[in-house]
Amino acid sequence: MFGRKSRADRHDDQQTADAADAQEAVDESADQHDADTAAAAAAPSDGDADETVEPKELLEGRDEQGPFDFGEFTASQPLIDFGSILLPPKPGLTIRVEVEEPSKRPVAVTFEDEGTQLQVQAFAAPRSEGLWHEVREQITQQLGVQKAAHREFQGELGLEVHAAVQTPNGTQVVRFLGVDGPRWFLRGVVSGAGLDNEETAERMNALFRSIVVRRGAEPRAPRELLPLSLPQQNAADSVPADA
Repeated sequence: MFGRKSRADRHDDQQTADAADAQEAVDESADQHDADTAAAAAAPSDGDADETVEPKELLEGRDEQGPFDFGEFTASQPLIDFGSILLPPKPGLTIRVEVEEPSKRPVAVTFEDEGTQLQVQAFAAPRSEGLWHEVREQITQQLGVQKAAHREFQGELGLEVHAAVQTPNGTQVVRFLGVDGPRWFLRGVVSGAGLDNEETAERMNALFRSIVVRRGAEPRAPRELLPLSLPQQNAADSVPADA
């Protein structure tokens, strides 16, 4: 059920290889976002009152329908614990932790269901400022550099970015998702089979909404990647609310 793979590791079947190629193509925008994140976190603040603050793009019903904050989650059900990201077990779901080379640092969790992949990352965020507006702009700028067709789309999860990315095996559709939560931002990338299918979209939306983000009380720079870990092989135990 669980795996630990570097981004260079791929499944052998052709359908998953196509999705991996699409993810490789869009990883440049994720890497650029990480570079911008590090620069923003390292830059000194002069307390300029004129500094632009983007308000959070609140997802209606998020606290009741997800993605959830760990402090809001009250259901007494098992959760698979990846550190900052937790998820209820789901039959047939394949999970792997993406690892950065050569540091071996976990940087993302990918869930695969019926040939469709959802890769997620959680970042620290200010209490009042939203990050999805800025991240969306960075993604669309990078897609423009790649000359990939893309558009913003108002969906169930708010504004998304849909893109058609060129891979060695043809054009692959990719969805970029983002939700601003309380002091965190959750980013998702959906790729693989069936993205033009409404049922697949609804299934991925439900999977994204089922995620629980544990930011922790530690001081963290805005846009800092929240730490991830690989759960034990049989980890699907209930996580106490005060953990």
